[in-house]
Amino acid sequence: MLLAPYPWSPADISAADGQALVAGAERLRLAAAGAGGLRKVLLGKRLALLSDDHDSPSARAFEQAATALGGHVARVRASGPGEHHVQELASLLGQLYDAIECQGLAAPDLRELGRNAGVPVFDCVAGTGHPLYRLAASMSGDTAANHGHLLQALLSTALS
Repeated sequence: MLLAPYPWSPADISAADGQALVAGAERLRLAAAGAGGLRKVLLGKRLALLSDDHDSPSARAFEQAATALGGHVARVRASGPGEHHVQELASLLGQLYDAIECQGLAAPDLRELGRNAGVPVFDCVAGTGHPLYRLAASMSGDTAANHGHLLQALLSTALS
C-alpha cells in the first residue's frame, strides 16, 4: 500500500512507495500478458483529465492507463472563459469524478484543488517530468511500457 497514494507534488517517491508501485506494476504486466488479461479494477470509476492539450503524450498515457483498467476518462479543459474560483471548481469536480489528473495547472491552483476536491488529485503523473517516469526508466525493459504499468498501479491503489 502506498503511504501517499495521490501525490500532487512531483517530489521524489519514497523507497517504500517505489517498491510498492514496482510490485504492483509487475503484477499488472503479468496479468496483461496472461490469458485473462487485466482485471477492470477501475470499472465504474470516473476520472477527469484537466488539461488544455488532450492530445499530448502525457494526456494519452494517462487516458490509456486508466481505460485499460476499465475507468472512464473525461477530457476537461483546464482553462475556460471567464474567471472561475478554484474552490468552487474543486467542489464541482470532486462531486463529478473519482479522481482528477491535472496537466499544466499552476501550483497554487493545484494545491487549492487538492485541498477542496475531496478526491485524489494528481499532478501530471503521466508526464515525463514526474518521479513515476524516472522510476519507470530505472526498471529493466521498455520505459514506456513500465510507465504505463506504474500509472496503472498508482491508479488502482489510489482508487480501489
